[in-house]
Amino acid sequence: MPRKHRRNPEYFEPPSAVQPARRSDPPLWALSPSYDVRQVVGDKEYRCPGCDYIVRPGSWHLLVVPLDDPDSRRHWHTECWRRELRRIGAYRHD
Repeated sequence: MPRKHRRNPEYFEPPSAVQPARRSDPPLWALSPSYDVRQVVGDKEYRCPGCDYIVRPGSWHLLVVPLDDPDSRRHWHTECWRRELRRIGAYRHD
């Protein structure tokens, strides 16, 4: 007879007790002197300017804020931002 899988209540945390991270340090390659780059988890949909696809809620992505125009901040997929840095010649291999 198969055994039933039972979770040990001692190790179980209800989903409401786990708070998602809101901000983290971005990878070193993503930093640029003319932009403030943050790694975040969004709580709503954003449109990535690199690929024009949706950045899904709850996914890690990069918030890129130009230092000279903070009102034009954009939410980028991580790989799209890497491609953009390569395009403008600012990609650092760290």
